[in-house]
Amino acid sequence: MREINLPESWELVKLVEQFDFLTTGVKEFSGKKKYYSTGSIQKDEFLSEGEFTFQNRPSRANRISSKGDVFQARMKGTDKGILIDENLDGQLFSTGFIQVRPYEETYNRKLLYYFVKSDLFISQRDELATGSTQEALTDSNAVEIDIPLPPLAEQHRIVAKLDALMQKVESNRQRFDKIPKLLKRFRQSVLAAAVSGGLVESKSEWKEVELNYLLGKKGLFDGPFGSNLKTIDYVEKGVRVIRLENIEHLLFIRKKESFITEEKYRSLTKHTVGVGDIIFSSFIADEIRACILPILNTKAIAKADCFCIRPNEKLIDRKFLLFSLVSRKSYDQLVLNIHGATRPRINTTQLKRLILSMPKLSDQEEIVRRVEQLFSFAEKVEAHYIKAKAMLNELPQSILAKAFRGELVPQDPNDESVERLLERILNEKRIITSSKRGKG
Repeated sequence: MREINLPESWELVKLVEQFDFLTTGVKEFSGKKKYYSTGSIQKDEFLSEGEFTFQNRPSRANRISSKGDVFQARMKGTDKGILIDENLDGQLFSTGFIQVRPYEETYNRKLLYYFVKSDLFISQRDELATGSTQEALTDSNAVEIDIPLPPLAEQHRIVAKLDALMQKVESNRQRFDKIPKLLKRFRQSVLAAAVSGGLVESKSEWKEVELNYLLGKKGLFDGPFGSNLKTIDYVEKGVRVIRLENIEHLLFIRKKESFITEEKYRSLTKHTVGVGDIIFSSFIADEIRACILPILNTKAIAKADCFCIRPNEKLIDRKFLLFSLVSRKSYDQLVLNIHGATRPRINTTQLKRLILSMPKLSDQEEIVRRVEQLFSFAEKVEAHYIKAKAMLNELPQSILAKAFRGELVPQDPNDESVERLLERILNEKRIITSSKRGKG
């Protein structure tokens, strides 16, 4: 364990020695109990894997919880810490958890819960984890885990402080979680204003036209279907294939690369796409996915269901066209023509009939400039949000680290000494051990 500096009134003790570290085993019970595996725990949600009798329970359902017990996953790299409450009391749990129970009035159970969720515990568990297929903490290795032991009164003060701080962190997190939705709504409102004339002074020269009117020669096509291109045709390098995975709302995803050979490309040249083309996903869900193709380091073709839109630039600015295509106004028109139950989509004929509002070219350029200016502002806000959220996500572990270094609340010389507390732990341990032997 990495060295930590503790207050003089604290002790560093062994988790297994100073707590009731429960081994696996379930006594026969009547009726049914809910069963929870480590996979049942997702963030703050606890979803049981069913209810079982003693006889038909899964082989790993070999623990029974008790209110106040603290559980944590054995597996390396996971955090499934639980403080058992009345809802989980008396239920079945997997042997994939360790189960720890403080001796009576010796360690605050909530503080123990905070400990097993701290990097101080998790780093020790991960260092001690063993196994070939899945590294996990064994009972024999768990004896090496250290835990800080403050005076009992100070433990209660630490928990009160932690509860208050963690509540503030969670409150801030909930507020932060609203920001992406607000930014999305802001961008949608910018696009709505852009295509309705809200970003320029005059609408006198605006016209309602079909997309087909605005296209240049070979202005709208999609990729090869059926036997023309299959997964088996993909190679490591060659001619780039633009697929649905590359298209997001106003964003081209470069990372997801697929290629075909030059030989295969020669039979598919009519599907060639180039820099500046608008690539449009035929599959429409909650928003339209379309983007402008950037410069690539190879030739490229569009895959099936990826429409290529090549506008007549004497009539329309390609960025203005892109903003029009992904606007809510276009979405509301196209969604009426969606077909296909499992993967709702449109075809090129339906897309050509899309009605767009077009101002004169100079106004289009000015609208694009203003949209990009507003989007740039949104991107700056988003960058600040991402940075602040990362700091917020790190904050709980920073708080826990301070708590288990004794830096969160002041020490009180009037508190019962840790030496006295250790004596009481030893006494409780003797009583429980004796009781277990008697029952055996």
